[in-house]
Amino acid sequence: MAEDTGAVTEVEAAPVTGLSTDAADSDPATEQSESALRRRRRRRGKSADADEADAGSVGSRRLSLPLVPVLAVLLVLLVAGCVALWVTRPGSSAVRTGDYVGALQAARAGIVDVASFDYVTLDDDIKQIRDVTTGDLQKESVDQLDQRRQQITEAQAVVNTTVVGAAVGAADGGTATVFAVIQSTQQTSASAQAQVQRYRVEIQLERVHGRWLLSGITGR
Repeated sequence: MAEDTGAVTEVEAAPVTGLSTDAADSDPATEQSESALRRRRRRRGKSADADEADAGSVGSRRLSLPLVPVLAVLLVLLVAGCVALWVTRPGSSAVRTGDYVGALQAARAGIVDVASFDYVTLDDDIKQIRDVTTGDLQKESVDQLDQRRQQITEAQAVVNTTVVGAAVGAADGGTATVFAVIQSTQQTSASAQAQVQRYRVEIQLERVHGRWLLSGITGR
């Protein structure tokens, strides 16, 4: 009986000791504790790095603070300069858009009518001159054609004029000046070849009853 009891005791003691050792080596609680410890160490390391970065950012902000008053002064100077430019800007131009366009169109069309004629349609040409001119220019232009009617008819004279270029020099509500370059092609029965000439002219216009009319033509 005593021997059996001892054998049983030895058999029972051995597995108990072995199980206790294995449990210590693979205890989940121990592994979790070690993992938590490592995570806390990593957090402390990151926290230290963040503190260093914040310190550097604060230093840079402190270095940039003196620039704020300088930028404010520059902004004030720029605003003051813009205000000065606005106050001292020149007044509106004497050439208004509506006057410019109307005067230029009237000058281009009028100079063609005044400086062109055909012995076949001379009466219509004189009528057209009367329609686009006023004052002394109208009288002089019509008188010249009337006085030379016979010569123009006998020579079978034809004069065609075109505008090469034109620009408004000045324009307001009642008067305008246009500078132009015109080309005149003259042909008669006595010459088989037409003669082409260019002229620089200054055209004066007046607004009469809402229409721009030619009041003077001078060579330049």
